[in-house]
Amino acid sequence: MKFKFFLFFISVISYHLSYAQTKKGLKDTIKNLLAEQRLSGAVWATVSDRGEVVIDAHGYKNYKTRELLSPTDKVHVGSASKTIMVAGFLRMATLELLDLDDPVKKHLSGLPIENQWDNANPVTIRHLIDHTSGLTNARLWHVFSTTATPDTPLEAVYVNNPNMLKVWAKPGSIYSYSNLGYTILGMVIEKLTNDRYENYLDENILGPLGMTNSTFKFISQVGNHADKRLAYGHFDDGTPVVAMPTYLRSAGQLTTTAEDMGIFLRFMMSDGTINGKPFIRSEYLASVGKQKLTDAYKNGVPFGDALGAYSRDRYGVVGVAKNGTILGFSAMIYMFPKDRKAFFIAHNMDSETANYDLFNEVLVKHLGIKTKNYTSKQQPLENEISNWDGYYIPVITKIEPFGLIDHVFSHTLIETTKNGALIMPFQGKNRMLIYQGKHLFSMKDRTAISYAFYRTVDGEFVITDGLKTMKKVNGFKILSIACSLFLGLFGLVYVFIAGCINLFKPKIHFRNQPIFWLFVSISMLMFSFIMIANQPFMRMGDMTIGNILLAVASTLIPVFSVVSLFLTLKMKHRYFHTLNFLAILFVLQFSVLLIMNNLMPIVMWKF
Repeated sequence: MKFKFFLFFISVISYHLSYAQTKKGLKDTIKNLLAEQRLSGAVWATVSDRGEVVIDAHGYKNYKTRELLSPTDKVHVGSASKTIMVAGFLRMATLELLDLDDPVKKHLSGLPIENQWDNANPVTIRHLIDHTSGLTNARLWHVFSTTATPDTPLEAVYVNNPNMLKVWAKPGSIYSYSNLGYTILGMVIEKLTNDRYENYLDENILGPLGMTNSTFKFISQVGNHADKRLAYGHFDDGTPVVAMPTYLRSAGQLTTTAEDMGIFLRFMMSDGTINGKPFIRSEYLASVGKQKLTDAYKNGVPFGDALGAYSRDRYGVVGVAKNGTILGFSAMIYMFPKDRKAFFIAHNMDSETANYDLFNEVLVKHLGIKTKNYTSKQQPLENEISNWDGYYIPVITKIEPFGLIDHVFSHTLIETTKNGALIMPFQGKNRMLIYQGKHLFSMKDRTAISYAFYRTVDGEFVITDGLKTMKKVNGFKILSIACSLFLGLFGLVYVFIAGCINLFKPKIHFRNQPIFWLFVSISMLMFSFIMIANQPFMRMGDMTIGNILLAVASTLIPVFSVVSLFLTLKMKHRYFHTLNFLAILFVLQFSVLLIMNNLMPIVMWKF
C-alpha cells in the first residue's frame, strides 16, 4: 500500500514538473514574440481536455509607467465579445423566448430596414448573428467619435439616417461582417427584456457561467467608470490609450479576464449544462462555427460564420474562432470542440504592423491538436474556369458610402493558371489556388476546400472563401475610376500650386483670373486637412472646426469649378490658358464622380 502511494506521489510530482516546464516554455515563446512584434503585452488562457484553465501574462499593463501586466488583469476584447452575446441569444432560444429564425421586425416592428427581398427573405435574428443580413459594417462616425456616452440609445446609430439600414444582398446568401447588425441585436434584447442589454447579459450569462470578473457595462481606466484592474490599451508607438464609449457598444463592449474567457470557452465545448441543469441546448453549441446555409456552403466551401464564431482552417487544423479589435486592444478566441481544447489571448496594443497570427499558431501547437493535410489530388482545369479571369470587388462594401473606393483600392485580380488560379489582391499577398474539380480550389497548408467559383442566378461571376465574397467587374471601369481620381487630384494640386505662385507675382491681378475662385476653395480644403491632422483622430466623425471647414470647402469646390470653367471659356483667345482649363476640367469631372457616389460634399459626421 505504501509503495502504491509512493508511485502515485511520484507520478503527481512528475506531472506538475512537466506541466510547469511546458507552461514556462509557452511563456518564453510568447515573450519572444511580443518583443519581435513590438507589442506592449498580452494575457492568455488555455483550456485542456480535462477542463483545466491555465492563465498567464507578459508585458506591460501601462507601457508609459512600466507597470507590469498580471494574468488576472482585465482587458477589452472588441468583437470577441460577440460570441458571448450570442450565447445570450442561445439561452433565450433555449427558454423559447424567441426563435433564431424570427424576422427581426417581429420584435422591432419600427426598424426601418430597407430590404427588397423582404417578402420571401426577411432579415432574421440568425442572419444578424451570422453576418448574413446583407447590411454594411458601419459608418466612420460610429467608430471615430467622442460624442457617444455609455447611455446613448442603441438606435442612435441610424435614427438620423435610416438609409444606412439598406440590405445590399439577399439575406442569408453571403457573409458580410456587420457591427450594425449586432447593434440591432442589442436592441432586440432590450425589447424582449425591458432592460438594458448589458444588465441582461451580465445577470443571465456572465453570472451563471461564473464569469465574476467580466461585464458588458462600459469600463475605462479613468473617470467615473474606472477599474484599476483594467490594463491600458496602446497605440503602435506605445502611447497608452483610454477606453471611450462607442455608438456600436453592443457589437464589442466587454471587459473580461483571461480566466473568465477560459471558463466561457470550456462551457462552449460542453453539453450545455450548468451543475447538471440544462442552460443552453447542446445542439446549439454543436452548431457554433458551422455555417450550412450560405451560397458559399451550397457551392462547396465548408467554412463560414455561424452562431457567434467562424470556422478557420490554419496550421493544418480546423478550429472555431472569433477575433476582435477595439481601441488599443486585439483579441482572439479559438476552440477545438472535438478535442475539448481551446485558448484565448488578448494583446493590449492594436498594431497595424504586428503579425498576431504568430501567437495563434504557437498556442495551437501548445494545445497539441493533431494536424492533417488536404489529400485530394490536383484535377485538370476545365476551359470554362477561365471565364472567371478578371477583376473583382466585394459584393458588399464594408463602410458606406465608400463603395467607389473598393474599385481602386480593394479590387482583386484573378488569373487562371495551368494548375489552378492565382489571386492577386491590390493590397495583400498573392495566393495560389490548386484546382480540385467542380469549380473548387484548395490552398497549400490547408485541410479542405478553400475557394469556390460560381455564378449567381443573375449570371454574375463570383468567388468566395466563405468569409469574403467578391463579384466580377469590368476592368475598364476600375481603370476609368482610377484615372478620374488621379486626374482630379492632379487638377487640385495644380490649381493650388499655380494659385500660390500667382499670389506672389508682381503686377498680376490674380483675383481677376478664372482659377482664383477654385483656388480659394482648394486653399480652404488644404487648411481643413491641416486642422484635421492636428485634432485627435477619434474626433474624425465629430462636428469639429476642421471637419466643418472640410464640408464647406468640398461644397464650394464643384460650384467654383463651374464658375472658373465659365470664366475661362469667356476669355479671349489670346488670354486662354490651356493647362488652367484642363486642370479646372479635371477637378470638375472629379467632383461630379464623387457627388454621384455620395462622397461630396465631405461631411465627416455623416460618413
